Amino acid sequence: MSDPLPIRAAARRAGAALLLPLLLGACAAEVAPVTAVTPESFPESTELAIACRHDEALAALDRTEAARGGATSASELHRVVLLRDAGRALDAERVLRERNSRPDVSADDAVYSGNAVVEGLDSLRAARTARTGRPHCG
Repeated sequence: MSDPLPIRAAARRAGAALLLPLLLGACAAEVAPVTAVTPESFPESTELAIACRHDEALAALDRTEAARGGATSASELHRVVLLRDAGRALDAERVLRERNSRPDVSADDAVYSGNAVVEGLDSLRAARTARTGRPHCG
């Protein structure tokens, strides 16, 4: 009777040789980044926010999400931008906290989302300044 150990070792090597490309591919695969929040991403709600019509801007964002089949990471972050610009910081923090606590949002995504919101808010206010000469409403 032959020794089964060399056969098992050969099977392990063959299995490792088959799995190695899969493991390397999984490690090298890029994770999709959080989408940047720019005024161009949501033109209707952005235009309304620039005009300081925040309730209408949020309603427009709701319509956009419904038309696209639901909220996306970018639309959630845009909602946070709109809420912060409207002076509704507690609502903005609640939306951001709920978004970042989902299991599909990594710690890196959560950190990036804060930066994306700041950049989105800066972009919105820069657009308002260019049109009205002032960055804030009121």
